[in-house]
Amino acid sequence: MLAKRLFDIAAALAGLLLLAPLLLLLAAWVRCDSPGPVLFRQRRVGRHGAPFQIIKFRTMAAGAERDGQLSVADDQRATRAGRWLRRHKLDELPQLVNVLRGDMSLVGPRPEVPRYVAHYPPAVRSVVLSVAPGITDWAALRFRNEGELLRQAPDPEHAYLHQVLPIKLAYYARYVQRRSFAIDLQILLCTVATLLFGVRRKRPLLRIVRSSRLMPGGRQSVLIDWLRGLAALQVAAAHLRAQVFPGLGALTDPPLWYQGLAFVTGFAHQAVLVFFVLSGWLVGGVFLDRSHNVPRARALRDYAVDRATRLWTVLLPAFVLMLALAWDGALPRSDLAMAGSAWSLTTLLGNLVGLQTLAVPPFGENFPLWSLANETWYYVLFPLLVTGARAGSAWWRSGCVALALALTVLLGAAVTGYFLVWLLGVAASRLRFDFSAAQRWLWRGVLLVVAALLRLGGQDGDFTLATLGPDLLLAVLLVVCLCSVGRGRPVAAVAKTGAFLAGFSFTLYVVHIPLQRMLWSYRDGALLAPGDAASLAVYAAMLAVVLALAYLFHLPFEAQTGRLRRLLRPRLPGDQDLARTVKTAPAGRSADAG
Repeated sequence: MLAKRLFDIAAALAGLLLLAPLLLLLAAWVRCDSPGPVLFRQRRVGRHGAPFQIIKFRTMAAGAERDGQLSVADDQRATRAGRWLRRHKLDELPQLVNVLRGDMSLVGPRPEVPRYVAHYPPAVRSVVLSVAPGITDWAALRFRNEGELLRQAPDPEHAYLHQVLPIKLAYYARYVQRRSFAIDLQILLCTVATLLFGVRRKRPLLRIVRSSRLMPGGRQSVLIDWLRGLAALQVAAAHLRAQVFPGLGALTDPPLWYQGLAFVTGFAHQAVLVFFVLSGWLVGGVFLDRSHNVPRARALRDYAVDRATRLWTVLLPAFVLMLALAWDGALPRSDLAMAGSAWSLTTLLGNLVGLQTLAVPPFGENFPLWSLANETWYYVLFPLLVTGARAGSAWWRSGCVALALALTVLLGAAVTGYFLVWLLGVAASRLRFDFSAAQRWLWRGVLLVVAALLRLGGQDGDFTLATLGPDLLLAVLLVVCLCSVGRGRPVAAVAKTGAFLAGFSFTLYVVHIPLQRMLWSYRDGALLAPGDAASLAVYAAMLAVVLALAYLFHLPFEAQTGRLRRLLRPRLPGDQDLARTVKTAPAGRSADAG
């Protein structure tokens, strides 16, 4: 329950911060629409029968509760603002404060007033009141139009007590008996989907799948391959343009083609955000799969092997390449023996374990390596949280959660904040939206428009708390698009091209800076002239050379990651049981992609 409480606090706090402008607007509307307080407080029964004051936006005239506590659709006591708030369920938003206080949870049986709790059968009352009440649950979704149902009844009070309440209690008891984090997440997502899309559908709008495995050649798998490849290409193109051309702000009258180039290659910030989401899907999702199929210790062991081979198979050869280029004079370098320098042994070792920008600088002044520090610690935080949430020794769970909390404090607010983006990727690995073709294209259009607006608004720098809110919005839109790609298989050539680009995307991300600097040094550091259209051809040729060299460099290293893992695993203790588990697992995309 500790993990559920921590999730409630984090989600409620994030919701209050993100929805603060909307809450202020709604509060102002309620205040101006009718006399009386903005908030409505009412005594409800909480966990173990403890009373508390629930908070809502006031939707009725002041003092309306004296005429009865049951409300129906088109209640004459409702205000104009209140009818709209109740129709869209926005009057419930202030209950996020109740969640922070600990009176309620995000998901749980809806709290009732004492007079209705008195009608609970004793056996059901002890079950329902054994957990904290929630803002939403299956019963709230089932009776979303409860007011309309009661309005049609000759006696609304009798209909509620003898028809609606027994069904609600059955939902409540079933939830308490089967509750889990996965069910809570499903209820939250169904609630959001119902609020956004309204009526229930014959086919569920949202499904939660049991496995994150992607079928090779499927649309989702191909889309992820293309996103991985294009994100790495975007980062390389952006950094090359910044290195070989003067800054756009330094030009008084830049030509139109250069303005277009600067815009198109200006999405490096968003590209790294894509990497975080996909990393959560491919890494976190696979860990969840494995932790369900094999013992916890073995799952953690293989997870550690996969993460280490993924990082070090590329980083170690890349660092050797950088040292060779620096020794040859193609890269500027400081004294290798100088403690704390970008080229020291301490810095190299620190970059291998994710300490760049935290305790040491990025090795060889290869500044894109900062994001690998974030991902390395996300690789550590996630299994700690999962282990802390799973059944087992209370001491073991508490220790994992305490260690995770200590790490978040040490890593700082910005690194920890962007862990939410990574977790969105984990959630995406389990979600599937059933959209029509028109809805899918609408969401994709919204994603592109928001990305362009953020780019024009200057969202292209460091990842800080100031950029977290807009980036979370963009990440949510990306997740929706990833989880609603539709069925079928794309053209084989499209799938092969995506797999080709994704295959060396990590190598390209790691080595593009030293390769670009090497090419730049051969030009003696001379900048290209934006006024000369031929400069675009030179830029394109340099980018093509960087891509070709990165591809060749990945062949003996990144391309062999899967082979290295298969070589190591049989030599680890207890691998025979794992081999039997893998043989019985369903076919799908290999975890080597992550």
